[in-house]
Amino acid sequence: MSKASSLGTGSSFRQAQSISPRRAAIDAATSAPTDGALPTVKLPVSLISLNPLNPRSSLGDLTDLAKSLRDHGQKTAISIMSRLAYLEANPELAEELEKGTKYVAIDGNSRLAAAREAGFEEVKVMLDEDLGSNPDEILESALVANVHRQDLDHLDEARALQQLLAVHGTQEALAARLHRSQGWISQRLALLGLTPELKQKLQTGQEPAELLRQVGRKKPEEQASQLQLLKEQRAKKKVIRQAEPPKPPEPVNPPTESAKPAPVTRPPAVTREDPIVAASSPEDRQKTLGRYLELVGGPEVFVADLVESCTTEYRQQLAELLLNDL
Repeated sequence: MSKASSLGTGSSFRQAQSISPRRAAIDAATSAPTDGALPTVKLPVSLISLNPLNPRSSLGDLTDLAKSLRDHGQKTAISIMSRLAYLEANPELAEELEKGTKYVAIDGNSRLAAAREAGFEEVKVMLDEDLGSNPDEILESALVANVHRQDLDHLDEARALQQLLAVHGTQEALAARLHRSQGWISQRLALLGLTPELKQKLQTGQEPAELLRQVGRKKPEEQASQLQLLKEQRAKKKVIRQAEPPKPPEPVNPPTESAKPAPVTRPPAVTREDPIVAASSPEDRQKTLGRYLELVGGPEVFVADLVESCTTEYRQQLAELLLNDL
């Protein structure tokens, strides 16, 4: 049937676009909100079942999430399907859905469970029947939502990817579908090849996922030694980085013309035409130099001033000229 066929509007949501015959039938059978690109509304939590196909094998401790919902309210709506549409795709799961519910959470199982724990009577939801017409599409919808939040358990993620790989055929096709690289898919699937011991350490956080992804393709008997080698290499790189001297900070603003250091000027070479040594005779030069020393405060002051203001080369030339007259 064409999804473009329009057969009326739902009872709980305002009309946003045309609806399919299937969704109109759902509306008639269950009073489900089935209108097009639907706005966010509130539904009782008792009407929404957790998804048996949720990629998460465990929702974990919901204490912090429940507290956040109580303190700050629900910021993101839960994406749901009607129970009827869900069972059209998954008839074998009828007994696994919670009794008395009319909808199934696809994206937001943790938020739904935390809302229950926090004592909420209603939650914000958005109905979207296009989340899946078969089990693989429903799994994919739930997986994509979790992958983009990057908080899915590593092994749960790998198992869901393996199931989707069977549908899409190749890692390249699955990567394109999830808007990820083929390497991203391959690295995560590698975790399924870990030994039971390493899988346990991954789940407990004893070993990092980024290293375990590199050993999952190794033979089981080689994985532990390969992991140890990678950890040693990482430790060496860390020591090298810590030993490197810190780079000087970059200047916030480039120096202006006025801030640039003045060019170094060298004193002119001393010659016999210099005023100090240009007297007509050695005797006159001795008198001139003696008078100069008196005026500047004595030989010590003269030498100190000479050392401070003149280069070694200049002082050497001056000494040679003066000693030649002695």
